[in-house]
Amino acid sequence: MVPMLMLGLLLGFLAGYFLLWWGALVVLAVMGTAAAMVVAGRSRDGATGVVAGVLMGYLGILLVALFRGVL
Repeated sequence: MVPMLMLGLLLGFLAGYFLLWWGALVVLAVMGTAAAMVVAGRSRDGATGVVAGVLMGYLGILLVALFRGVL
């Protein structure tokens, strides 16, 4: 779970930093892929980790942009 969480944090941060609002599509794609992993019977812990990481990374960078006055 921890490697998937770190991968999710990195992906969410990069999506928010470079793509800003288009990064929301990346977040939705990751959430859809994670849901497909769970339905297929694969690792629920890994899917939870990647979703939590992507959301924390993306929302974290959006908060930084908000406080810096970019949004």
